[in-house]
Amino acid sequence: MRVLNLSIVVVMVSAIAGCGQRNQYVAPPIAQVTVAQPIVKDVVDYLEFTGSTRATDVVDIRARVNGYLKKIEFADGAMVNEGDLLFLIEPEPFEVALTMANARLQKAEAVYGLAEAELKRTEPLVTQGALSKQELDLKKADLATAKAGVSEAKSAIRQAELNLAYTKVLAPIKGRISRHMVDVGNLVQAEQTVLTRLESYQPIHAYFTVSESEMVRLMTLAKQKKISRDDLKAKQIHLGLTGETGFPHPGLLDFTELGIEPGTGTQMQRGIFPNKDQSLVPGMFVRVQLQVGDPAPKLMVSERALAADQRGAYLLVVNEKDQNKVEQRPVKFGVAIDGRRVIESGIQPGDWVIINGLQRARPGAPVEPQKLPTMPGDPERSAPQTDPKLATKPAADKPKEKPQDVAKSPATRKTISEKLLKPASEKPVADKEK
Repeated sequence: MRVLNLSIVVVMVSAIAGCGQRNQYVAPPIAQVTVAQPIVKDVVDYLEFTGSTRATDVVDIRARVNGYLKKIEFADGAMVNEGDLLFLIEPEPFEVALTMANARLQKAEAVYGLAEAELKRTEPLVTQGALSKQELDLKKADLATAKAGVSEAKSAIRQAELNLAYTKVLAPIKGRISRHMVDVGNLVQAEQTVLTRLESYQPIHAYFTVSESEMVRLMTLAKQKKISRDDLKAKQIHLGLTGETGFPHPGLLDFTELGIEPGTGTQMQRGIFPNKDQSLVPGMFVRVQLQVGDPAPKLMVSERALAADQRGAYLLVVNEKDQNKVEQRPVKFGVAIDGRRVIESGIQPGDWVIINGLQRARPGAPVEPQKLPTMPGDPERSAPQTDPKLATKPAADKPKEKPQDVAKSPATRKTISEKLLKPASEKPVADKEK
């Protein structure tokens, strides 16, 4: 009991002694941050759209004569060339029809020869007055009728030859063929029965829509003489698939629809792509990137410097004139390129942007900045250009090729395809730091 009372007394004395001390505020140390100034690079404006691929040519193969299907001369899904035999319709009835047409021609020629001989015999008799002129007119009419019969027989032979040729169903274009839709032994009807489908997608088309606001932007640039309509039509465009980084497939803008669709407020446009490896097939969802204007200098900061709150994206900037206090700057940014982000507005070239220590920096509080000589990149955080208006200028070591002109004069699809089969220009890539 005595030990317990002694312990209570010690505790009470300690508590009374502690009540005499006051809590004092100790200011936290000044936060250390890493800062760097934005870099300036030549950047080309781009517009990005979504669309889908379609075959350049699609043909539904139909029978042109009635008959029973005798043979199928292709494997389902195979590549075929123009002129390859696809189907064979039973030819024997058409061979018989051709033989009969030849016989009718021989008969018509015999009738024509007789009419010609009768006319030659009649003419001198009419001159001598032995026959009337009416008899001569009748002989001339018989000869003209016989001549028409010969022409009709020849036309029948030509029709019979065509029908016999139509029993061989040939591929009208080069491309990939679908499955056969009619089996051997079935009756096919002319102009109605679809035997199969043939698609050509080397090269391939990509259709996409341009919004009215983007069209206004393009027209504004054209009024400012930064771009011309002919220049836009001849521009190279680039295509990317879902899951691909960037836009690795180069092509050409070859068609623009007339006007804007009132119901959707968009304009249909089309690009053509070589598709030599046939990695693009019809019906794929694609992203299309169109270059607009010439390269222009843009500010870029490390992507790790960007932050966002409910009001939007911002950067933290150190104000050297105000005792190195932190300022929060709302910014409008573009795409990520090599770990850096294009900043369209909100900062100046000489601003010191915080890239490390953002969590320790508070707007209005002073910091101790450690300056870097150049703005670093962060390739691991660089994302593919999914919603860009900007992209970097082509690398200096790769000469920029002029886009092929397919819009200044009417060009056939064959001419466009031939141009596309030539080596395509390199896709614009980011400049590397020296």
